[in-house]
Amino acid sequence: MSAVLGDERVKHLEFLQHTIARLGTNSFLIKGWSMTLSGALVAVSSSRPTWTVVVAALMMTMGFWLLDSFYLGQERLFRSLYERASAPTEDLTSDADPATPGPATPAPVPMFTMDAERYGTPVTWRAVALSRTMLLFHGLLALIDLLVAASLVGDW
Repeated sequence: MSAVLGDERVKHLEFLQHTIARLGTNSFLIKGWSMTLSGALVAVSSSRPTWTVVVAALMMTMGFWLLDSFYLGQERLFRSLYERASAPTEDLTSDADPATPGPATPAPVPMFTMDAERYGTPVTWRAVALSRTMLLFHGLLALIDLLVAASLVGDW
């Protein structure tokens, strides 16, 4: 494989793979902290019902949702950069007529670039934050926090 791609290109792809893995790990850790702290605050609010604890749990859930959305968006950017960097390059020695216009091909990714904003496919923040996985995980935690807040209203 390295003979076909070249050692430098393979090393560049390894850098990108490690970055994608690190972003995925960060997202996983954020989900773990979000679930743990939200559960702890809901447990505290059930033993000592106060609005401040429930509001803190809801704000914390929203903060973790935004942070996780950032990491997932960055991961998607780097995945698109990886796809472009691993795409086969055009054969410049082919018999194609340079005067014949063909489909526009994106500029090649420079070797060892990590500029995902420039060379990756743009990812909107809203699409990431409202994706199925994010809504299912963080939306469910926020819903639980809201249900606990609604139960506190019934107690007063």
